[in-house]
Amino acid sequence: MDFPRLADVIFKHNSFIVTSHIAPDGDAVGSVLALTTVLEKLGKNVVPIINDVVPAKYNFLPHSEKLRPYIPEKDRAEVMICLDSGDVERLDFKKDLRSICELIVNLDHHKSNSLYGDINIIDDKSSAVGEMVYYLVKTLNVPIDIDIATCIYTAIITDTGSIKYSNTTPSCLKILSEMVEIGVRPDFISREVFEKKSYASILLLKEVLGTLKLSEGGKIAYMELTRDMLKKVGAKEEDADGFINFAREIESVEVAVLFREQDNLKVKVGLRSNVWVDVSKIAEEFGGGGHARAAGCTLEGPLEKAKNVFLSALKEYMQTSKRDRGERSN
Repeated sequence: MDFPRLADVIFKHNSFIVTSHIAPDGDAVGSVLALTTVLEKLGKNVVPIINDVVPAKYNFLPHSEKLRPYIPEKDRAEVMICLDSGDVERLDFKKDLRSICELIVNLDHHKSNSLYGDINIIDDKSSAVGEMVYYLVKTLNVPIDIDIATCIYTAIITDTGSIKYSNTTPSCLKILSEMVEIGVRPDFISREVFEKKSYASILLLKEVLGTLKLSEGGKIAYMELTRDMLKKVGAKEEDADGFINFAREIESVEVAVLFREQDNLKVKVGLRSNVWVDVSKIAEEFGGGGHARAAGCTLEGPLEKAKNVFLSALKEYMQTSKRDRGERSN
């Protein structure tokens, strides 16, 4: 990874925007805050921007109060560092990034990345962008204090599902260990990120689980989340974080799908797989992307139409993938 080149860019410039994707997760938020803190330690002018509501469960992260959306005619920097975003649209600036900055750095671990930066550092073997930020910090030779450690730990622990997912590597485990040595408390972060649930979230889970269905002999499990469900229990969309795993954990299931109805008549599709299906491939067919075991895309609604179109494509894709696996094993 070309971190020495990026370090040179950082040392030569003074003003930065650090940003990540909409619908931010712990990797996005933790990585943005970690890198922002590092740049500030180097005496740089930094604006951390996320163009969406940041889930309240990440408010415990140091300096989370600094996060805000882009302000037109105000926010401009020499360098924009984009983290954890496979394409420029997911950053949601709604304008050409060239009108905001002079140099675009694209730091990501999605293999489907569209390489939209002037500098593209992509490593799909990294467990999280937080892991890449860690190695950048080491290249910059900035000491990792408890604030930076907390953000990096949260980024990695979120994207590895509390080190349960297949992207958990020796490298990320070593980093997590180092963060704990610095003073991070795994029990505290685990509770904040994975265990704290609002009452509305539990009520919403009941509604969503009520839609659970299996197909393809139990290999596909799918659920739906409608706007009416959110209104009924007084929940926010962020309250559904992690719901898809209830479908993925069914013993026969290879692919779990969560359809989320949006206000704009679109439908967000979340995907998780267990062993052999690369869900990023089917997501890419619908303009999305992600990782082999976790991906997503957005479809045109209404909900029932989107479900039928996507499930039909998913079944065909799984059948083709299964045949290909059989051919390769012969």
